[in-house]
Amino acid sequence: MAGNEFTKTITKTLVSILLTCSLMSGCAGTDPDLKTEQQNYDLLLINGTVVDGTGNTKFDGDIGIRDGHIVAIGDLANDSASQVLDIGGQVVAPGFIDTHSHADRALSSLETAGIHGFLKQGVTTAVYGVDGFVSVDDLQRYIEFSESDGMGINFMSYIGHNGVRRAVMGNENRPPTDAELVQMKTAVGQAMELGAAGLSTGLMYQPGSFATTEEVIALAEVTALYNAVYDSHVRDPANNLLKSHQECLDVALAAGVDAHPGHIKAVGALNFGKGPEIVKLIEAGIARGQNVTVDLYPYDGAATVPIIALLYPANDETGQELLQNLTTLMSGEKPEMEIPAIIAGLSAYWQQIPDKPEQYQQARVNTETPSEGAFSWIETVGYQSMRIVVSSQDGYDGRMVTALAADLDISPFELFRQIIITEGPAAMVTLGAIPEEDIRIIMKQPWAMISSDGAEVNPEHPRGRGTFPRVLGRYVREWDVLTLEEAVHKMSGLPANYLKMSDRGVIRSGAVADLVVFDPDTVIDKATWAEPGLYAEGISHVLIGGEFALQDGNPTDQLLGRFIHFSGKEMQGNK
Repeated sequence: MAGNEFTKTITKTLVSILLTCSLMSGCAGTDPDLKTEQQNYDLLLINGTVVDGTGNTKFDGDIGIRDGHIVAIGDLANDSASQVLDIGGQVVAPGFIDTHSHADRALSSLETAGIHGFLKQGVTTAVYGVDGFVSVDDLQRYIEFSESDGMGINFMSYIGHNGVRRAVMGNENRPPTDAELVQMKTAVGQAMELGAAGLSTGLMYQPGSFATTEEVIALAEVTALYNAVYDSHVRDPANNLLKSHQECLDVALAAGVDAHPGHIKAVGALNFGKGPEIVKLIEAGIARGQNVTVDLYPYDGAATVPIIALLYPANDETGQELLQNLTTLMSGEKPEMEIPAIIAGLSAYWQQIPDKPEQYQQARVNTETPSEGAFSWIETVGYQSMRIVVSSQDGYDGRMVTALAADLDISPFELFRQIIITEGPAAMVTLGAIPEEDIRIIMKQPWAMISSDGAEVNPEHPRGRGTFPRVLGRYVREWDVLTLEEAVHKMSGLPANYLKMSDRGVIRSGAVADLVVFDPDTVIDKATWAEPGLYAEGISHVLIGGEFALQDGNPTDQLLGRFIHFSGKEMQGNK
């Protein structure tokens, strides 16, 4: 912007002019192409502290919004607007971008499509299709939903390797034929034409776990034509942490796309203290010329489930009927049995099974080493990765399962059986314990961004309600792990750059007015392991496209979210 035009807009002291100029791309005050002679705006946010998402130092300033875009930043006290909102004492930042989200589960109903739990965290855009499960049909349905009914927040989406493979091959454990591989590559291409951001894999889950590295490379190569990204829930993080993440980087390098290991963490007791080794691995990838980023959540536990869902009964008729109903319930579908009957039946089953040694042993085998085609969390991550996070029994909360079982001189299987009998579905474990120090080591890296890996509907983990306010309240204000500017950058500008969004993630003239306003002194997470559904506090306003999705802490029930088509164009001024 020319100097004479700048000084007409910014009337503060010379020091303020220089500070503002140094913080905004191109010394942006008012974009001359968007300016009107009267300086009228649809909305004017005044007296706020601007944290612009680039990582640069915060500054005091006003923001003028017109036609859904930011058109002016600076001292706008003499300008007029249809609506003026004084946000004195609060921070205004770009809307947060959740790069690994399961909020799409809310799109099954208009009653939940407002996605209020994420709005109350300041999230304006989420990325779906993570862990590899979204098929082409799923992506089309999401897009149609957003275009017809709308949703609470914007979204982008990957195409999922699991979704594509299952559509072509079912759940078969074998390599694809040449014809099947062509079908899968065609499906990935269709998804990219629809606007997918790249390929996501869930190699720890079936049927992705059946795929070779070469199969994944072949599919990722299709997305390279679109300058896309490769996101991966890596193959075996609990038992082969570094090897699994190296596979992600190798796939991306061979395919010619950006690499992105999702929700990265030193998960499980075997990996405690390996945060520095993860950092070294990522930096080695960057050193060999790769564009590598990661996301992580600010919690010391991974997926959280009731213990009652982890033990598999024996092959007797009663046990298999209960297992079938439990599996259906955990998948989110309606089982044939009523929930109280399932719980009562399982409690009674595990109560009497010690009196039947053959059934007891069979149940333990089914749980710990199930037959081919059956998925067991205990087989996948191991008891040694699990920490009890909710229990009414004295001394159980916070204990690693293997350590507690050793203290009691019983097997972990028997420990779980006893807990089920006394506590039913209330007792819970995290399937992957994570050391806090390793979280902080990774979080502070310049290539690490924040994500929730959280759900909107029936959250079983506090991530879905607390992630972003937790970073601001705990890791910034209370623990001094990040500066405010660093934290906001990891939740806005950095993910926008990763997703190659040219008009979001930073506060600058011309950008879409996706914004969040929060009180830096009070913003905090409230969700806990025991009560994961509690909403965060301290987020005052959320704007999507210049309109209020959240106002004075309350959702407006405007379904403003839409599908954001991946462009593949590099973000300018946001690295």
